[in-house]
Formats: sequence, structure tokens, C-alpha cells
Amino acid sequence: MSEYEKAPQSPTPNSAKGNSILKGDIEVQSPIAEVRFQDEKVVDDTYGRSTPTRKYSVRWWKRTWDGAVRIGTWPRLLYCGIGLVFLVVWIGVMLSLVGAEVTYEKKNLQGSVRTNNYGGSALDYIMLKGSLVNFDVDKRTLAVSWSGLYGPNNSTDPVEFADSANPASPKFPDGIEIYRDVSSVLYNATYFDDVENVTSSVWAYQVDNRTAKHIGVIGVHSWDSFDTDIQFTQRYARNAWLQPLLGYPFDQWHGEIVFVANNVFVSKFFNLNSSGVMEIGGIQLADSTLNWRFSFEFTNTCSGDDPNAIIDYTNITSLPPFCHTKIEFDGSRPPLLIFCAVAAVVVNWTCALFIFILTCEAIIMRRSYMLEGTDILSMCFTALFALPTIRSLLPGAPSYGAIIDLVGILPCTLIVALCAVCVAVAKLNKRHKPKKEE
Repeated sequence: MSEYEKAPQSPTPNSAKGNSILKGDIEVQSPIAEVRFQDEKVVDDTYGRSTPTRKYSVRWWKRTWDGAVRIGTWPRLLYCGIGLVFLVVWIGVMLSLVGAEVTYEKKNLQGSVRTNNYGGSALDYIMLKGSLVNFDVDKRTLAVSWSGLYGPNNSTDPVEFADSANPASPKFPDGIEIYRDVSSVLYNATYFDDVENVTSSVWAYQVDNRTAKHIGVIGVHSWDSFDTDIQFTQRYARNAWLQPLLGYPFDQWHGEIVFVANNVFVSKFFNLNSSGVMEIGGIQLADSTLNWRFSFEFTNTCSGDDPNAIIDYTNITSLPPFCHTKIEFDGSRPPLLIFCAVAAVVVNWTCALFIFILTCEAIIMRRSYMLEGTDILSMCFTALFALPTIRSLLPGAPSYGAIIDLVGILPCTLIVALCAVCVAVAKLNKRHKPKKEE
């Protein structure tokens, strides 16, 4: 019996090749070809070529990518393209959010006008233009600087008071007094008519609190202005996600203020203090505050519920019982800030879960090579101090304790801290075992 028949599968140390058997002077070729793996590519020594792989398979993609990496052109173009796309998308998102903010400010600047009708035609009216100064989160107050505008009859473009360059700009030498958080009531005012030479009476409005002091005067100069601090509270009750500060960055705020304008000349004419109340027919809101967005709605009670109703100051039934202007403000975070806060939470959770998976692979799956050196341990301790720092970069972030801290900051920090402890214990245990074996 020949050696091949005795053991056809066994390697022959005397053979010059792995697939031949040497018997005396005769070389016997083994029908079993030896297959070797080189760089994860299957090589058949019988024919001296690699085993063909299916196109677009995992092995095909790996071999194609390895070849491309050796050349270096396409991989460089790929990662440069990915970086460029990310940059373009980021700039596009930022420009879109900024454009939305500009549109929002333009809407506030256009303002809102609502006046009454007298004899079937609109009267001239005064407006208040507010400029946002600052929002104090701790005191929950919005500082607004107000100035006066004058709306001529049948004109949609108000003008400044006492503007010498504009003939349509009026001047009130005695001024227009502005009262805050008061209203006005009707009273029967009598006066002497020089033309008819008789005593006449009309219905007019007087400030309901005669001891109230005015907070500003407008109409005398073009630069007349006054400042107010408006108190803000929660807009929606029983909703933690929208609570002020607690629901950052989705918190909603609400504030309001009431104005009454008094024409001093009319008060002197009727010889009664604060008895020349006139309506404020429009409101404008200009400027913006950093990290905040404010909108407003105003109610002019002097025009009544029906804006088309005709006002007759000699007929009390045509007059509303009160005359004041109520402005309601709604405050929220701009979309740009919300985007940044949500992105920070996503980054925090992504890093924390990545570290958690690495820790589980190294310890639970017993991939001991991952515990070699200090790479994973140093990464855990670096993330332990880096992730909480991301919160300090958030625009307009409140003091610690908001919902975003309980959802996106604290749990991520705890996960990373536990991972760091587990990795440290595993590394110490790995060092202790060889000593026990010795």
C-alpha cells in the first residue's frame, strides 16, 4: 500500500510543496489543494489566483475600498465632500433660522392699528412705539423704551411728533401724559362755546384714579420717551415643559401692561385734571433681545367691541364704558436657540451611549485587548468632565435644575461615571490575576 493510500489527507514533511508527496524519485500530486488565507483574501495554491467574489458583496466592497485607500484619491475626495456638505447644511440651517427671526421682527415693527370712527370717518390717532431693551430672567421683567407717533387721518404711515421737516407732524405744546395700569371712565364735561355763546356738554373720559401720576410725556418734542418694566409670569399652567426657566428651551412667558393717554390741553379746557383722555390707536414693537423672541397683541377698548361702530361723544350709548389700551406680550426662545439646545442634548447622549457600548464590549464581551493601555479609561474620565461643560455653552441657559439637566445632562454624566468606575475596576482586576497565578 502506498503512502498516499495510507494517509491521503496528512501533510508530508518531505514534500517540496504542500500539495505533493515525494516517494523515492517519483513525485505524487495530491488531489487535495491547500487553501491559505492572506489578508482575509482566499488564495487557491492550485491555480495561483484568488477565489472570485460576488460583485457588491461585503468582501467585494472591502477589497475595492482597500484598493482605493492605497491610491488615496477617492477616499480623500469622499471625506472632503462629507465635510463640505456638513458645512453647507449647517450654514443653510443657521441662515434659515436667522431669516425667520428677521421676518418676525418685521412683523412686530409693522405694528397693529385699531381706531374708532367719528361721524363715519376715522379720526387722527396717536401710537406708541416700543423698543425692546433687555429681559431680566432673574427679576422676570422686560425693559421697554416707548416713544410717540402720530397717525394722520386716512394714512397708514405714522409720523413723529414735532418734526419741523414734516408738515404733517403735529406738536402738542402742553404734551400728552401717559398713565400706566389705570383705566378711564365716562363723565359729563361742560364747556362754554364761544361761537354759539352758550354752555354745552359732551361725554368725555377721565382717568379713574385721580391720584395716579403719569409716567411720561410725549408730543412736545420728537425725542420724548419713557421707560417701563413689564412683569412676566408663566403663559401656560400645569405644563412643566413650558414653565419659565424650568422648561428651557421650550418655556413660554406672558406679560401685560395698560396705558392711558391724556391730552393736557383738553384737561385745561375742561378745567379738570386728567380729563382729556384720548385713545391710543396703534402699537409698534422694534428691536430684539438676545436669546428671546417677543410678540404682542393689543386691545383698544376706546373703540369698543365693534371696530366699525360710529362714536358720538354727545350720545353716551355709543361710547364704551372704559377707555384704555391693553398690550399683552408673549415671550419664548427663538428657533435658533432651541436648535442649539436640542443639538447639545443629542451630542451628550450620543457620546454617553458610545462610551457605554465600548465599556460593555470590553467587560461583558471579554474583549481584553480593549483594556490594554489607558485609552478607554482616559476617554471615560475626559468625557466625565467634558460633557457637563457643554451645558455652559448653551445660549441663555438658566441655573442648574431645568428639565434639560434632568433629561440630557445628569443621566449622561452618571452613565459615563459608572463606565469609568467599571473600566478602572476591570483593569485593576486584570493586573491582580497574573500575580495570583505566580
